[in-house]
Amino acid sequence: MRTTHTDDSPVSVVERVSLVLETFNGAGPLTLAQVTARTGLPRSSVHRLLDQLAQAGWLARSPEQTYELGVKAYEMGQAALNQNRLLKGARPVMHAFAQRTGMTIQLAVLNHGDTVYLAKFNGRASGPTPTAVGQRIPGHLTAVGKVIMAFSDMSQGARPRQLLQDDSDGELVRRTPHSITSRAQLDTEFAQARDRGAAFDRGEAFAGIGCVGVSIGPPDHIYGNLAGLSVCAPVTSLDYRKLVGPARVAAREIWDRCVAADLASH
Repeated sequence: MRTTHTDDSPVSVVERVSLVLETFNGAGPLTLAQVTARTGLPRSSVHRLLDQLAQAGWLARSPEQTYELGVKAYEMGQAALNQNRLLKGARPVMHAFAQRTGMTIQLAVLNHGDTVYLAKFNGRASGPTPTAVGQRIPGHLTAVGKVIMAFSDMSQGARPRQLLQDDSDGELVRRTPHSITSRAQLDTEFAQARDRGAAFDRGEAFAGIGCVGVSIGPPDHIYGNLAGLSVCAPVTSLDYRKLVGPARVAAREIWDRCVAADLASH
């Protein structure tokens, strides 16, 4: 999640409201001062927006004058999940995969350079894994983010490096000793992902946790390279190449279900 605002100040009311609400993603209750610091907006504007969002139910305000996401945000989040066609097609396939293989499987999209997880089914053999639904992680650190960016380069004419997040020194964001910070190395990863139809995460996002990531469907379709699956487990127990085939089969089944549902609705 981006917690500071460093580029051009948001102009529209929608941009400012969005920036304030996004501040609460993954955070506990926040004070006016904390929201102001995280958004970079003027204190008076933040105070006014927090008050209006609390009155409308998007935020909840405590007697201690802290704020957190409110009932309206929860309701809309649940509505988005319930009507998401991709989730409807993916959930039964992911559940069956986790039951059959014992591996943890996740559904994710790439949003503003970040991998955002939409669904997760834990497998018995994988053990606990640190990702969570709704979590946002720099895309170049994740297998599913890398495979989405790799095929975006080919299908949409957009350079993957345009989606990457830099730190204050201009290097790619690092989270573990194994994180890729070299753009040349990442370009090699993209080429390998296109060759094998999958990308690998070897403890780059979370120490000791590896993933195999595949895209869903053709790269130029709404269910295609906009979303992907990742299968994850401790690095020491993950057979990367052996999982590419099963992961791609699961992705294809999700694609078929989504397309079939779309055809039935027309």
